[in-house]
Amino acid sequence: MAVAQKSAGAVLLLADRRQSQTSKVLKDAGFRLMTTFTPDHAVAICVNNNVHAVVLDQENFVVTENWSVAQSLKMIKADICVILVVRGKIVSGDLPAGIDAVVPEKDGQALVRILKKIL
Repeated sequence: MAVAQKSAGAVLLLADRRQSQTSKVLKDAGFRLMTTFTPDHAVAICVNNNVHAVVLDQENFVVTENWSVAQSLKMIKADICVILVVRGKIVSGDLPAGIDAVVPEKDGQALVRILKKIL
């Protein structure tokens, strides 16, 4: 199994507890993966660990008062890559604030390609 990252940085997955397909895809691709289920915990993990990329499940991309978890992550570490995994079709070319890429939930290979490219 090939290791996808160039350095010791990890990929953090912020996902719904029931969702394991994205986790399986990332582990199978050789990424060092950490998983959390709440936006607050994701921010805490990024503060205290060497995280290079965060994969957000659409359900966890919450915007409160025009501020998102992605923007909070960028405030902590400006060069962190934040990828949003969405259900259904991607209809707009505009990325939400703090998001670097958007991939469909069922396209695990696209997610792996993006992560390999940025890491």
